[in-house]
Amino acid sequence: MKKWLFFARPFSSRFADVAWLLFRLHLGLSIAVGAGWSKLVNLTTASEVAKLLPGPAALGPPDWFVQQVAQLGFVYPSPYVWAWLAAWGEFAGGLLIAVGLLTRWSSLQLALQFLVIAFLWYESPEPLLGMYYQQLLFWAFVLVAVVGGGRYSLDYLLSRPQPIRSQSNAGMLQPAFLLPLLLLLGNGDVCAQAATPRLTMQELAGLAQQWERGSLTYLDYSSRKTVTLPTYLNGMRPRSNELVLDFVYQEPEGKQVKGYDKLTLDVTGTKLQWDGVPMVLVEKTPLPNQTLRLKFEGPGQDDNRACLIRRTLLLGPQQISVVKEVKYAGSPAFLTRNTYHFQR
Repeated sequence: MKKWLFFARPFSSRFADVAWLLFRLHLGLSIAVGAGWSKLVNLTTASEVAKLLPGPAALGPPDWFVQQVAQLGFVYPSPYVWAWLAAWGEFAGGLLIAVGLLTRWSSLQLALQFLVIAFLWYESPEPLLGMYYQQLLFWAFVLVAVVGGGRYSLDYLLSRPQPIRSQSNAGMLQPAFLLPLLLLLGNGDVCAQAATPRLTMQELAGLAQQWERGSLTYLDYSSRKTVTLPTYLNGMRPRSNELVLDFVYQEPEGKQVKGYDKLTLDVTGTKLQWDGVPMVLVEKTPLPNQTLRLKFEGPGQDDNRACLIRRTLLLGPQQISVVKEVKYAGSPAFLTRNTYHFQR
């Protein structure tokens, strides 16, 4: 639900994010003050500054606007109700667009309002060639509804992944209490289970962040050469046992390509579904500088051939890397397929 309400993604350039913020501020504030608030206080000229402050009278749409709404056919249950909703929709919707809160939904409802104004109320609408500001505002709200709030919005702040909470003390103490008891009972299987590496979502927390400085280096099978692309990673945790790695690649000709990986950890902490490929945790090694090395292996396909896939993760506070290797049947060694590297 949170993702649908506040979903927002940044542009690939911070300059684009700043430009989008300025556009949002102008569009939202101009419609909120110039259209919504002016109707609610019955503002007729821009020089009536005193009316910009709410007085003792109740705020409501002026008579001319109510009559205009009635002429469009909005008479049930009352044209005043529709006029009231339209005026407050312009005022509140414009403010929400300006601050970037519920941006897509606010833009959608304003786009619907200006769809009526631009193509039903207007005498001779021209959907593509018409040069009148009602139509321009309609397409502006459609654009904001599609793009969203961008980086500098409350939606983006609210939709960012939350820090992964540590397990409760009770959950950590329970295995520590049971293990010595089972060993005393002589259960030999416990020793084997204790030697099996296990993983928690807390240890994968480094992936559930934004990494703006990164690259992808991969082997191009057609040319047999390695290619490196600037890459941006937005890691998210939509569920307690799931991670989504959202990638944006910058092609040499300037085109942006998007892709994502989905990781699902099972309840035992020993198996991982990586883009539908079942993988087993075969190594978990702490390294210096608070870095953790993880290795997963599982059967899959690469280049339309069956193979064994190995993924090696290095997770540190300042940098992370993901290396994918493949080993085909009859091959003596693994072949490096691609490498992701990100740093602060």
